Amino acid sequence: MKLFTQYSRINLLANIAIFLVASVAFYYSLRFVLINEIDEDLQIEEEEILAAVQKHDRLPESFSFSDQVIHFTPTAQKINRKFSTVKMMEEDEDNKLENFRRLTFGIRANGQAYQVDVSKSLEGTNNLLRSILIVSISTILLILLVSTIINRVLLKNLWKPFYHSLNAVRNFRISKNQPLAFSVTPIEEFALMNQTLEGITTNSRLEYLALKTFSENASHEIQTPIAIIRSKLDLLIQNEKLTDNGGQTVQSAYNAVEKLSRLSQSLLLLAKIENNQFEEVEMIDLRQKLQEKLQDFQELLQLKLIGLHTSMKNASIKMNKELADILLNNLLSNAANHNYEGGSISIVLKQGALTVSNTSNKPELDGEKAFSRFYKPAAGSLQNGLGLSIIKQIAEVSSFTLQYSYTNTEHSFTVTWNNNNSQ
Repeated sequence: MKLFTQYSRINLLANIAIFLVASVAFYYSLRFVLINEIDEDLQIEEEEILAAVQKHDRLPESFSFSDQVIHFTPTAQKINRKFSTVKMMEEDEDNKLENFRRLTFGIRANGQAYQVDVSKSLEGTNNLLRSILIVSISTILLILLVSTIINRVLLKNLWKPFYHSLNAVRNFRISKNQPLAFSVTPIEEFALMNQTLEGITTNSRLEYLALKTFSENASHEIQTPIAIIRSKLDLLIQNEKLTDNGGQTVQSAYNAVEKLSRLSQSLLLLAKIENNQFEEVEMIDLRQKLQEKLQDFQELLQLKLIGLHTSMKNASIKMNKELADILLNNLLSNAANHNYEGGSISIVLKQGALTVSNTSNKPELDGEKAFSRFYKPAAGSLQNGLGLSIIKQIAEVSSFTLQYSYTNTEHSFTVTWNNNNSQ
């Protein structure tokens, strides 16, 4: 949920609560004032009746108007003066019950005690209250609607610099020599945020360039002595005076140098992938690319008597061409190197997924560690433990999903991608 949506909801609920409380208070306050005015009118009627009886020593005639009724009832009891609200039958063609405000008091005329009921209709008051309530509720709803629209439009405009900055950061690539372009904003908090982001990205780019330069220089400097050592070892191996023990020692050193060279190249490749140095993407015919790779691996598969089973449909994928070559090379070499003589490799390609499976006499890999760097399921392995890590890293930077499964001595690696990476 967006921040301004959350704020709008809280603000709307708070306004509704405030208006409800205010409306209830207003309703009862207004009702009290109106009833108090009616009570004052009833008291005036009481004073007029008392004055007439005192002057003439007889009761005035009972009468009933549309909104007022005066009724005299002989009584022998003492009458306490009081106000009350009662329902009475209205004397018109409808004959319906209506609410009346009544003042009851006692009076004595011509030697007889009477109970006097002076009633005044509340229908006018109730209608007035009802009209005021309807107008108030309509006004409140209109205010809430207008307030919600204004807040939404206002907040959306206020947050535009934030989303502009967010979009700039989202499109920022540390490998490209492009500074962040933030819009000028008069809002102090957003200006401070932009200034902080500029500082962070500038420092990050400087650190990235330093790391990139170091990685490239280190790889270059390492490869040079490795090449020299390899050439010297080649000369030693070709030396006819070299004994069998010496030859074995030199061969071991040669193998170690080869392993060091592969390790250096793999680590440099991982660093380049992590630093997003393979940004150019294009649509690749994955079926054609796989067929080309299988031609390259044909001699190795024949040498190890590995059977190949393929089911490849037309599939295109959007990714970096160089990374596609590395991905397929690592998947196929992993399936061939960890296979046994007379084993098999199965390749299934369809739109959205590629699965490479191979038989192996090695146990199931640890699913949590399989793609970790330098992970070796068996001790003494000649591999550097970076092949699956490179596959995983390529999948991540290309927004693919990589999964591993093991069934009936068969290891399977599945790469899946969505429609955004294909056509």
